[in-house]
Amino acid sequence: MIQYWNVISIDNREATGYLGRLGDFFWRSNRVINEMMAPVIPSTYTSNTTFFEERLQKINLKTDTAGTTIDVALPLELLLAIADELEEYLDLLCFSLTCTTMWENTARLRYRSLYSKLRRHSWARTRIILLGDCARTLPEGVLSEEDKKELALEGNSDMLGNAFCAAAENFTQLEWKTISAHNDKRAQANIRLLEELSRFHSDERINRWIWFDRKDFRLGRPEGDRWMVRNLSKREYVIKSRSRNLTQVLFCLIGRSDDPSVSMSGGEWLINGTWAGDRIDVTLVSIHEQEHGDDPKWKDITADVKLKVMTLADEDGHDVEFE
Repeated sequence: MIQYWNVISIDNREATGYLGRLGDFFWRSNRVINEMMAPVIPSTYTSNTTFFEERLQKINLKTDTAGTTIDVALPLELLLAIADELEEYLDLLCFSLTCTTMWENTARLRYRSLYSKLRRHSWARTRIILLGDCARTLPEGVLSEEDKKELALEGNSDMLGNAFCAAAENFTQLEWKTISAHNDKRAQANIRLLEELSRFHSDERINRWIWFDRKDFRLGRPEGDRWMVRNLSKREYVIKSRSRNLTQVLFCLIGRSDDPSVSMSGGEWLINGTWAGDRIDVTLVSIHEQEHGDDPKWKDITADVKLKVMTLADEDGHDVEFE
């Protein structure tokens, strides 16, 4: 039987769409692995206040007798407290743009808010599954009751996998999109705000805070560091020095189906991936150590996964690097 496969982020309600037979795409480099990398904000995204000198002269902001903006007449502590309550990045950005003082003092808050915004557009730490269209069942607990209700999957659990496959066909297709405050729904509904953001977008000193190419925030491995594919649900991980074949590591762990016809070797265990539906990300060992130290609850399964990947590569005649 011919079986087609779809990589799905359950939390994001996004999917790659059917990639074909497993053997057709398993050994290819797949950008899914880039979606799994937790975003980082490079140090080059720093404050630049020189554009305010010209801006303040043009937009005719009201000032008090001391020549400062009305906002700054409030104590800075109160202004930062207000800024800290602004949950949406666009709101915080607009608040920060009121004057130089606010821009300089909200740098940390903007950084945190931008990271949160980027995370919402990432598959890192979401529930991930490589699902075959012959899947009748799903691992227990992969879908919550809320998931089942939202996706109208209530009913016979023996056919839950089949129903979820059908529902996932309507998920948003994975695309490498530019993230923009300019395209925020609130901006689109507010013509004046949209025009203001458009003017900022044309200024190279500020447009990095308006229009973000996600490639700028992709994690890079410094010399001496190593990659880590992590399962945050089971607290397990696989370590590799280089990014090559990280895709195969992931696919070895997240597959699920009830039909072992996978058009390649290893069908029996590829359809029962032990990480299928778990929360997964790709990060660096150094970052993991910062977050978790030497927590003994985490388990290194690198040796087992390496053996599986190398065995598959040998049987299918593929060149694999696993160091």
